[in-house]
Amino acid sequence: MADVMPMEVRASKVFDFNLGVKMVRGAYMEEERRLAKEQGRESPIFDTIQESHNCYNNNVMLLLKEMKGTDKLVFGTHSLETIEMLKSMLNGEYAHRKHLVKIGQLQGFSDQLTYDLAAEGFDSFKYVPFGPTEEVMPYLVRRGQESRQVLREQTF
Repeated sequence: MADVMPMEVRASKVFDFNLGVKMVRGAYMEEERRLAKEQGRESPIFDTIQESHNCYNNNVMLLLKEMKGTDKLVFGTHSLETIEMLKSMLNGEYAHRKHLVKIGQLQGFSDQLTYDLAAEGFDSFKYVPFGPTEEVMPYLVRRGQESRQVLREQTF
């Protein structure tokens, strides 16, 4: 899966289209594993959380380096490591692209990160899932299961 984003970046340049990316991690792990098994294909999910973090962070660096002035990026992350990396890059070498990047977290998760980002001049937001209860509840349950990892990374 690590080769998908570089392929998309190349395609946007070759075919001259604006790249719009919303990048998240871990949101559909169990569903994707189940579907891959049912369809007899390799799972697109990494075996370890660290592999997922590494791929996500490598893609952040790739996108900020390669993006055009007409591209737009949205990073959904609760990872303090990723947010610190984004802040460093967008306050440094890629400051001229800061207005093209949004950073968000799920409502009720990592609120202090969202508010700190906004106070530091980043375009930050909270998102609220909505829809039929039978679709939203499994999503929120998965987010709740991930919350232990989120809480371990937070400082209060």
